[in-house]
Amino acid sequence: MKKVVKEMAQYLGDFQFGVGTPNGAEAVLHSANRFLSSFHEDGSMALLTVDFTNAFNMVDRSAFLQQVHQHCPSIYRWVQFLYAQPARLYVGSECFGATTGVQQGDPLGPLLFALALHPLVLRVQEHCNLPFHAWYLDDGTIIGNAVEVAKALDIINTEGPSLGLHLNIKKTEVYWPSCDGLKVQDDLFPRGIGRPERGVKLLGGAVSRDSVFIGELAGRRALTAVDLMKLLPCLQDPQCELLLLRSCMGVAKLLFGLRTCQPHLMANAVTCFDDGLREAIEDIVVCGGSYFGDLQWRLASLPMRLGGLGLLSARDVGVYAFVASRAQSCVLQDHILRNSGVVKLDVDYQQALEYLSVSLPDFDIGGISNMDTAPSKPQKTLANALFDKIARSLGEAFDLSPRQKAVIECLKGPHAQDFLTVIPIEGLGQCMSAVEYRAILKYRLMIPMYPEDETCPICHKACMDKYGEHAVHCKELPGFKYRHDWIPWKGDLH
Repeated sequence: MKKVVKEMAQYLGDFQFGVGTPNGAEAVLHSANRFLSSFHEDGSMALLTVDFTNAFNMVDRSAFLQQVHQHCPSIYRWVQFLYAQPARLYVGSECFGATTGVQQGDPLGPLLFALALHPLVLRVQEHCNLPFHAWYLDDGTIIGNAVEVAKALDIINTEGPSLGLHLNIKKTEVYWPSCDGLKVQDDLFPRGIGRPERGVKLLGGAVSRDSVFIGELAGRRALTAVDLMKLLPCLQDPQCELLLLRSCMGVAKLLFGLRTCQPHLMANAVTCFDDGLREAIEDIVVCGGSYFGDLQWRLASLPMRLGGLGLLSARDVGVYAFVASRAQSCVLQDHILRNSGVVKLDVDYQQALEYLSVSLPDFDIGGISNMDTAPSKPQKTLANALFDKIARSLGEAFDLSPRQKAVIECLKGPHAQDFLTVIPIEGLGQCMSAVEYRAILKYRLMIPMYPEDETCPICHKACMDKYGEHAVHCKELPGFKYRHDWIPWKGDLH
């Protein structure tokens, strides 16, 4: 199957970047913005975003069966077995036959859809002079002279229905920041087509030169993520809350925007997101109590390998994400822009490199700015460089005590933070009580467990330090030490 996907990626690869193409969505979005940056003053140009009505459920099965038989016959029998007969859908006691579309959850679905669409894509390219023509599954982006773009839209609107692809004209948009008057003529584009003035939303990102439009789009995504974080206290389980916060509600919610949007335009969204993230982890650890300051936030937002909780802040990730994405998809961008005349580094990338050099002054930016020498994994390389620098400067930034430095070094040890990734399954003994879990987090984040030093209530001899370390080695307290002392004694019986 991997061989088939690889072969089909080559067959589709000139125009379709949603099948077997790593970083395809980011490459299309970056390329569109690079093209816009180069030609935004040309009023004769137009950018068209194509939207079909319920495309995956409506695509004609005979169309992709024919394409599979022609281009990847090794899987034809299997695809025929799956799709040659109507699929049975049950609603209550009634049964319906589904005769169109790919089945939800089918891993072959994207490939089958792309194969059905491809003849239409090739026909558009054959009959229209388009310097930019790219698709990510059913999302098409076409840029060129307004007349040629209108011709392409007419072909899609006319010939698409024979493939089960019906244009959704209300969600199809035509945009360009400058205009020579041709695009607004009534007979060039269909009535009802969207005509945004500030920019378009493409594949979840923005194609625009309007900083306010880009900032608002990023801000809405950040607010949605923060609203989701505010629901975490409903679980009343800090172990589950932290696991979900890190894996499902953390910076991953904003990562695509950080990787595809200029860093300085994400400033408000980053601030909003980080404020929400800090409030969420503060509620998990201290329930709104005291002692959660800048040091605790800094430690919590470090990677786990450096002793942190892995709750990366958007501000830190924003330092390198855009540059990493551009460098990682540079070859694919050049392929998409092969007929456009866009070859040089644009202003957006140059500004992002300058922003990166401020945070990493000792890092060799030249290796990133030159696409031929960029590392194979730029995001990992840049992230390691940034967080290692932050970890090294903790002592100076927060005037850490010898005890605090020692704790941080211990937390960097192998497997020291593995408990953070454990799935809480009660039957396997992997659940911790809220008191235990919060105590562990407080200790790692240098938060006092007691308001002041007091005499130990168990042994009544030693001072119970505010960080609770005396409890680990109190001679009168049964627990780990008690069991440890019994082990050699039992061994003597044998």
